[in-house]
Amino acid sequence: MTTIQKTYRIDEELQQKAEQYFSEMGLNPTVAITMFFKRVVDEKKMPFIPEVISERVDYSMESKERLSELLSKIPVKSISDISETERKELLDGWEL
Repeated sequence: MTTIQKTYRIDEELQQKAEQYFSEMGLNPTVAITMFFKRVVDEKKMPFIPEVISERVDYSMESKERLSELLSKIPVKSISDISETERKELLDGWEL
């Protein structure tokens, strides 16, 4: 197998964060990129489904815990079953 050196352009901050995660996994960028390329070739598709995300969603543990807490307070099956005033009170400034 012949190897080549190839240059790609990538955002510097993205590169730094990715390399940090690779390091935590015991990988270097060459191994990680090779793994990605092999997966694409083996499966003849991307290893994930590219999609457009219209807004960034915060999935932090704090948000998940807060959402769980809010949901447990709702005494009905659907939030649309309660009045606007009750909804605002329950959500305490949070949006659904």
